[in-house]
Amino acid sequence: MKTIVFNEINSTNEFAKTLEFAGEDVLIVAKRQTGGKGTKGRSFLSEEGGIYVSYVRFSHLAAENAFLLTAGAAVAVVNTLEAFGIESGIKWPNDVFAGGKKICGILVENVFRGNEIYRSIVGIGLNVNNPIDGEIKDIATSMSNIKGEKLPYENVLATLAYNLTLPVDMERYREKSIVLGKEIIVIKGDETYRAKGEEILPDGRLKLKSGEILSAAEVTLKI
Repeated sequence: MKTIVFNEINSTNEFAKTLEFAGEDVLIVAKRQTGGKGTKGRSFLSEEGGIYVSYVRFSHLAAENAFLLTAGAAVAVVNTLEAFGIESGIKWPNDVFAGGKKICGILVENVFRGNEIYRSIVGIGLNVNNPIDGEIKDIATSMSNIKGEKLPYENVLATLAYNLTLPVDMERYREKSIVLGKEIIVIKGDETYRAKGEEILPDGRLKLKSGEILSAAEVTLKI
């Protein structure tokens, strides 16, 4: 797998879109992003000390299996955190939490050819040694905050890069879910209501205990 490293870039995902590919998987790494983005067009704070990567892969998955890319990235992150002694969980569909706070965000962007995913850009922002302060300190955390010391950045990056290449383990994704069997708050447009997560279906949709199936909604944990 080819690796491209930047000290600073606008966005690893946006840079990935400008490359010409010949079917080779590529890992794009930035030590800092000036225009990082999350889901729904939100900005993603990307200060130096964090790991910001885009894993460009040619998965050739059927379109209906697109969620496997998000699940695989989330599992790669929780396995990486575990390797450094940090317990974490996955908040459906694409955030990783540790100590009750967000430690990683994931954004997957796909290119389709017919009914197949030709190329995927799997963007990951993992808080390692970057500062967590100001307005976000109550909702976000980092590996160094949890461990009480700085982590070896290159080792964390190498571990994550390796884990990203492993086969997707949906059972592991379900095992690490922090919404299954839990009281949650569902936000759909202007509608907000309480529910209980029951099952994550093979296509990634979330089934609630009420029988409702969510394909797109924002979920928060009930406190």
